[in-house]
Amino acid sequence: MATRITDADYTRLLRLRTRLRKFEHWSAAQAAAMGLTSSQHQLLLAIRGHDDKEAPTIGDVADYLLVRHNTAVELANRTQELGLIDRVRDGADHRVVRLALTDEGRKRLNALSADHIEELARLAEVVDELFDTLHT
Repeated sequence: MATRITDADYTRLLRLRTRLRKFEHWSAAQAAAMGLTSSQHQLLLAIRGHDDKEAPTIGDVADYLLVRHNTAVELANRTQELGLIDRVRDGADHRVVRLALTDEGRKRLNALSADHIEELARLAEVVDELFDTLHT
């Protein structure tokens, strides 16, 4: 059974997509203020947010960032040149290279994350309101 999409649904979808894009633009500006590209900010977050006991590999962060392996390598290179990440050989398998935040990388990510959590809380209010109106 096909869902009937109303004019109000289109308005809600537009509002949500616009708000998401505003969040992305805001986030990129916050990263730039810290001397980072949006992609570098995402890389730092992918490293810190990786929930495995082992630090992430280039392949892991490529998956998080939805980019190809070689793109993740170049991003890691540029971010390492800034002194924000290090490459560390895996203790069990020396062929595997893992990524870790430096103290400076951790400092910048912490500063960005506090503001992002507050902004996401505001975004959640918009999303909640939009979903509530879908059920009426």
